[in-house]
Amino acid sequence: MVPRVLNLVPRRRLFLLAAGLLLAGAALLRFIPVERRPFHADEAVQAYQTWQLLRGEGYTYDPADKHGPFLYYAAAGIARVSGWTPASLDESRLRLVTLLAGLGTLALLAGLSARLGAGPALIGTALLAAAPLAVIYDTYFVQEAWFSFFTWALFCALLRLREKPTLPAALLVGGLAGLMQATKETSVLHFAALGLALLATTPWRELARLWPRWLAALGTAVLVYVVFYSAFFTHWSGVVDGLRTYAGYAGRAAASAHTQPWDYYFQLLCPHTREGAHWGEPWLLLAALAGAGFAFFRPASPAHRCLAIFTGSLLGIYSLIPYKTPWLLLTPYAGLALLAGLGVVHAANLLPAKFRVVVAAGLCLGLLTGALVRERNAVGRYASDDRNPYLYQPTSPQFPRLVARLHELAAQAGRPLRVAVVSPDYAWPLPWYFRAEPSFGFFPVPPPQLSLYDVTLTDSRLPSLPPPGAQPFGLRPNVLLWLSRPATAP
Repeated sequence: MVPRVLNLVPRRRLFLLAAGLLLAGAALLRFIPVERRPFHADEAVQAYQTWQLLRGEGYTYDPADKHGPFLYYAAAGIARVSGWTPASLDESRLRLVTLLAGLGTLALLAGLSARLGAGPALIGTALLAAAPLAVIYDTYFVQEAWFSFFTWALFCALLRLREKPTLPAALLVGGLAGLMQATKETSVLHFAALGLALLATTPWRELARLWPRWLAALGTAVLVYVVFYSAFFTHWSGVVDGLRTYAGYAGRAAASAHTQPWDYYFQLLCPHTREGAHWGEPWLLLAALAGAGFAFFRPASPAHRCLAIFTGSLLGIYSLIPYKTPWLLLTPYAGLALLAGLGVVHAANLLPAKFRVVVAAGLCLGLLTGALVRERNAVGRYASDDRNPYLYQPTSPQFPRLVARLHELAAQAGRPLRVAVVSPDYAWPLPWYFRAEPSFGFFPVPPPQLSLYDVTLTDSRLPSLPPPGAQPFGLRPNVLLWLSRPATAP
């Protein structure tokens, strides 16, 4: 039962109206900049897999270089329902697929009002709605938005199962766990944090009495896992491959080029400057820290403690793992937003009753104003700039010029160009933009008879010098593609 003192928004209709307005505002914030940046390399890889699936080429799980299959099947399913063809797939349409997950996560946070209190849930939802990290990655066509949605859905389902241990509740828990695993193999990290939070806030005897429900949940999770990893019962080796991926996962994470220091996420949120651009969310961290502290004192509930332990555990796990990217912060950030809402409401409740709403509104307005200012910079002026700390190896804003130049040369020639792309990682996202061009060749090293190609694009990371007269185009930070043409080219 949530203490009455925590409910600064007591009227249900007013709460529903406010939550609806927040969701509408969040959708607008995310939809407006959806076309402002070219695909990130990782987005292009996921888009290419979806394109192949939609073309009828099927899907095969690769334990060495892929996440789970859910995103591809979800995007292909939405494409078919919407009447999108493989040729009509573009950045905007594919990013709408992840936008649905982002808005779903906001709805889940608002729906936690019955357990966390209307005030904390509404403030937390508002903070996540305006957060630049969420605005960006809710429209990034990678797995993280759906992964975060399923994680928070499982968090809510576990709280419900603890309160009402019915068979439908257990089946829901298992289905969501299976969908998490079908989205990303790192679901085991989230399971660990959720399990720790549940064990720390629920007597062991109560959990042990639920063993028939846990078995039902496990069976459902396994069924969902098998359905997706077997490519809907057409590729059974994928079921084993989905487990084999963990054999090399630890090694890949430790030896990755994406290794960052343990405090990487705290550095992102703490005040800092990047070449004159100011960033950081210190007030959110302070409010979340206050909320986490309040969760362990009266009149807080077990749900508050569960939220604090889950958020802290997940943030700690991700901090200890060397492999780090900004989008991995998306799920724990939602927890920080809810804890910040709890901190704001608790701070207001320490004051006389006549000041509580005014103080809470003032604190929330200050946090939202700061978030909106950062959001304007993150998705506007610095939308494709590596000075933006929320981005990671973003595609250069010069990249669309390269795509336009290649189309221009093809129009001048009156036929498809024979293009050799020489790059150690195939210059993603370029393969996505020319996915239907069979005359494009992608090579890690210069191929023989390079002179037979109309255009050569050479990665600046290769040891060879750029050809004389080559034109540079940005690919990502500190990486150029040199465009050169034989003297006889049209």
